[in-house]
Amino acid sequence: MNKTILISIIVVVLVVLVGGYFLFYSGSQSSLYVTNNTNYTPNTSVPPSTNTPPATTTPSLQPQNLTSLVSIKNFAFNPTPLTIKVGTTVIWTNNDSMPHQIKSTTFNSATLNNGQTFSFTFSTAGQYNYSCAIHPSMLGKIIVTQ
Repeated sequence: MNKTILISIIVVVLVVLVGGYFLFYSGSQSSLYVTNNTNYTPNTSVPPSTNTPPATTTPSLQPQNLTSLVSIKNFAFNPTPLTIKVGTTVIWTNNDSMPHQIKSTTFNSATLNNGQTFSFTFSTAGQYNYSCAIHPSMLGKIIVTQ
């Protein structure tokens, strides 16, 4: 068989495999987290029909639960830097096959194996630098604003 044809076939197979890998794993990460998970039972009863207009709602001034995600993959934190508001909880997820441990002067995680998470809620504005205690070249930064 001609070398050019053989090399072309190998390149096409590699492109399909790599593309399939990224499509599979990028699509599955969006459903990993459920926030405010409560036992919810929908109200299935139908109210009697009335001619009154529906009630309007007023925006609540209660604080919202804010969450941001950081992925640990390919020996890197992503995104970094991450800018968030005070009160936001950041959840780090180890998507690497190797263990990682988040280390900071403000927060520290246990060793995270593949698929495990660590979360921390930032209550004070400022810049928070962190690294991996196991792989010190891995650096990250959280910027917390009011």
